[in-house]
Amino acid sequence: MNEHPTIAGIQLCSTDDLDVNLDAAASGLRRARDQGADLAVLPENFACHGGDYRNVAEGRGQELEAWLADQARALGLAIIGGTLPLVQRPDGSDVPTPRVRTACRVFDAEGTDLARYDKLHLFDADVADRQARYRESDVFEPGDTLTTVDVAGLRVGLAVCYDLRFPGLARALVDQGADLLVYPSAFTEVTGAAHWALLLRARAVETGCFVLGVDQTGHHGGHRQSHGHSLLANPWGEVEAALDDSTGVLSARLDLARQAEIRHRLPVHQHRRFGVSLPDDIQPH
Repeated sequence: MNEHPTIAGIQLCSTDDLDVNLDAAASGLRRARDQGADLAVLPENFACHGGDYRNVAEGRGQELEAWLADQARALGLAIIGGTLPLVQRPDGSDVPTPRVRTACRVFDAEGTDLARYDKLHLFDADVADRQARYRESDVFEPGDTLTTVDVAGLRVGLAVCYDLRFPGLARALVDQGADLLVYPSAFTEVTGAAHWALLLRARAVETGCFVLGVDQTGHHGGHRQSHGHSLLANPWGEVEAALDDSTGVLSARLDLARQAEIRHRLPVHQHRRFGVSLPDDIQPH
């Protein structure tokens, strides 16, 4: 086992122009590979941020999945592909129009399909910004599966954006053996400035786990603006690497031996007086 794997987070400013977004993502993936990354993570909605997600999913959903596999294979780089809009559930059944699933896809360095996680928690909130009202449930159907995956020598717990606000999900993923939690995201500027770094560091301390948040940044068209500031927090809650609000690539090596030491010296998971119970409609995978 590689006790010091290198991971990368690719911070983008995606819009509704798929081809421009894919060019930017490909450039970021190449930079991650050149920086020695074993695993690269793209942000939420990396291929399409805004516009008609149902139309994109019907017309190009399978193409986008194939694009991720091709990039992984060509670069020899494991990829966690942020999220893509898809019209089918993992069991092959159709998502009723007009909604889609927003799915995180994972491929190893040979381009092999390893996992899919559909975002569990949808951001239905009122925010004091120019957009003001966010209703993801109008566009997306929530997933129903908790997902960890073995990739690039790591056990990775998959979560997306608004999932970050639910510590029980993080604990359940670590209970399944995760030593890295990833949160591909598109945090708004207002909520991100207030809570992004705080929540990522809190999830790391609570779980004794490395936590990587990979965010969208900047203006996406219309009123939508994302916070950026992607970061990696270690199990002690320290920020080991971070970006500002510019597009770019974060890369860092994980010290899994130190993680094991922190968990041994501060065994919070052994001291719990209650467990995490998943809702009946959410299944571990």
